[in-house]
Amino acid sequence: MTDDCNLNCSYCYQKRGKTYLDTGTAKNAVDFFYPFFTQDCFVNFYGGEPLLAFKKIEEIIDYIQRKDNDSKKALQYSITTNGSLLEDDVLQFFNKNKFLVLLSFNDSALSLQKLLKYPDIELETNSVFTAKTIKNLSRYIKFIIKSGAPTVNLSFSSLRPWSKSALLCLRKELTSLREFCLHHYEKTGAIPVANFRENSTHRVFGCFAGRDRMDLSPDGSLWGCCLFSDYFNKTQKTKEYLKFCFGSLESFVNNHERIYPEILNNYSNLQMDYFYTSKNVCMLCDEMKECVVCPIDGALGGQIIGKIPDWVCQIRKILREEKRNFLRDLKRPTVF
Repeated sequence: MTDDCNLNCSYCYQKRGKTYLDTGTAKNAVDFFYPFFTQDCFVNFYGGEPLLAFKKIEEIIDYIQRKDNDSKKALQYSITTNGSLLEDDVLQFFNKNKFLVLLSFNDSALSLQKLLKYPDIELETNSVFTAKTIKNLSRYIKFIIKSGAPTVNLSFSSLRPWSKSALLCLRKELTSLREFCLHHYEKTGAIPVANFRENSTHRVFGCFAGRDRMDLSPDGSLWGCCLFSDYFNKTQKTKEYLKFCFGSLESFVNNHERIYPEILNNYSNLQMDYFYTSKNVCMLCDEMKECVVCPIDGALGGQIIGKIPDWVCQIRKILREEKRNFLRDLKRPTVF
């Protein structure tokens, strides 16, 4: 919706701007893509802070629903927000349209408590930790869980290198959180930390950008995923940029039969068995099938799409080990 934001979070990788998605462009995108929507398609709103453009969001959803009047697809809506602009009219709109709200949780619990009052809003939180803030992870996440958040996501900033001491602190914090989550499960039967939940499938991770999703950026360009438009935002149209940009909406609509397969081919190699670190290729790693690294997450620290910084590799390894330990302990019989 916009690259503008009303906060200035230290972990944020996005380049700030004042560009807002034109409503007419958004409606043109709906006109073109609607026939390709699956029955349970998600329409997601991102920023910056997308609620800075709330009136535009209302208008776009109204347009989608009028178009959907005959087909009656079970369309779903979601938004990623910092929660600072959650006024009553916004919350009522989300509740009416059964939004999934991904709350980028900050230091205030007020937005979390507001959202929990609305039964038809599906709520998840996402907390991003840096090497400097990792010491607060277990205390912070325990507080969010105790506050009633049903699903909690942990993310780790890759903008700057993590030292050995920061990685040791990460392990210590995850161990503390793991033990808390085990007791929480024994009491409630719930596993609120999504990072500790068992995967339904075990296969080599591949980025789905462009395959089951498309992103319309504030400037009207099309990408396989919003993370790619964020990554290339305000950069020159380099060879790498042109590999992953599907062009403007207008040019795509007019030439999609040629443009789509041509650009999608560049996204097809974005999977773990093609990635590498400074020490090894991921294909040779015994844990490759259990590892998931977003190609943009890796590129933010290494500046090359497909190369994973060593500290990102170590963060993922620690997280996998703590998840395995949690699932192992979960299966052990409780002794009274």
